[in-house]
Amino acid sequence: MRVLFTILSFSFSLIIAQVYCAGDQISLSDQNIEYIVAQNAGNEEYSSGDIFKLSDLNGDLNGGKYHVIFIDMSETW
Repeated sequence: MRVLFTILSFSFSLIIAQVYCAGDQISLSDQNIEYIVAQNAGNEEYSSGDIFKLSDLNGDLNGGKYHVIFIDMSETW
C-alpha cells in the first residue's frame, strides 16, 4: 500500500509540474485568460464582477501603459 501511494504521489507531482519559473515572461495566451474580479479587490480600476486579464497590464497591448507585476504564489501544507 505504501509503495502504491508513493508511485501515485510521484505520478501526480509530474502531472502538475510548474510551468513558469522565476524571471519567465507570461505567454500571450496565458495573459489573455479572463478572470472575474472578486468583491473588495482593492483596485480603483476594477469593480466586483468586472473582467480582468493580465494583458490589461501589458503596455504593448493596452495602448502604452506599462506595469511591472509581482505574482506571489505560496502554499502551506
